[in-house]
Order: sequence, then structure tokens, then C-alpha cells
Amino acid sequence: MNYFVLKTASQDGAVIDAYPQGSPADWKFDEGISLAREFPGRAEVVFSKSFPDFRKLYDFQPNILSAFIVSEKARQLIESLKVPNAEFLPVALKDHRGNVVAENYAILNLLGGEDAIDMERSDYKMNNINKEQIGRIKKLALKPDAISPEAKLFRCSRMRRLILLREDVLAAFNEAGLTGFRTYPAEGWKGLEL
Repeated sequence: MNYFVLKTASQDGAVIDAYPQGSPADWKFDEGISLAREFPGRAEVVFSKSFPDFRKLYDFQPNILSAFIVSEKARQLIESLKVPNAEFLPVALKDHRGNVVAENYAILNLLGGEDAIDMERSDYKMNNINKEQIGRIKKLALKPDAISPEAKLFRCSRMRRLILLREDVLAAFNEAGLTGFRTYPAEGWKGLEL
């Protein structure tokens, strides 16, 4: 089974630069823990004023949060794939002027993590603050045998901001025509988004 690094990507997509008001602390979104009880009802995210010309909507909405803000189409597909660790935190999208432009988006919060990174074969630098987490990957090597057969779309336990997906999930994303994301083969990935 092949795995891929998942990132958001677009040239002209409206950029989100903050979590909704009343959200849990930003760092909690990278922990792989359930946030449904802490997440505000009727949550909204707003297009960044730093990118006033970017207005397009995508299935994976661009953001500077290391989050996956997904459309209803993406959510339904992920649910149909029976991704067991997917938690969806509903948000509405507002444009630069505060007008609601989409109601049915959600922050995809992946729970838990897989011990997917081969710490001996990978080239990396540990995080300066959290010494248990990788801060930067220079060359990624995986331990496929350590990844659960049920893991389809998941965080890496030693680098929780790093999201991987299986090749069959990527094929389903492509077949459905989902937009706003980019993938890189995980094995040998140098930590760059080109």
C-alpha cells in the first residue's frame, strides 16, 4: 500500500487565517483529540483581509492554519469511505465583507495517530518546544507494517501536523473531482510543498 502526504493547495482560493471565535486554543487542533464538545455552535471562518483578491471556494479550502476546512462534498465522500477517525466541526464561510458565502463546510479533525514514521531511516529535526514531536522533515521514511490496515486518512503520531492518506483514498478523491488539495508520495518526501 502506498501513502501520500496531504496538503491544501490553490492559486486563487479564499484564504482562511483564523479559527472561529470561541474555538478551543489553536494548538489543540493539532493534537488529534476530539474537539466537538469545546467547539462553538454556529461557528464561522472569514476570508483573510491579507488576500483580498482571493475569493474562490474549493473542496479543501486554503488556510494558514495547517487545518483541513472541507466542503460538504468532501465530507460526504470521507464519510462514505468510512474513515473511522474523522471528526467534522461545522463552519460557515464568510467573505471579506462578512457575508456568508457557504454554509456547509467543516474543519476535518483527525483523531489519534499512527506510528507511521520510521525514526531510524527518516531525516528530521525534533521540535524545540515539544521534544516528542518532529518539527521538520528533511526526508521521510515510513514503517508501513506499523500502520493499521484500518488507517485510511490519519495523523502521524510523531508529527501530528503531518497527514497521510492511502492510495485508495487518493483515488476516490480524484475520481470524485475534489479540488483544493495536493499530494506528495510520502516515502522520500523532503518536507517541501512545491
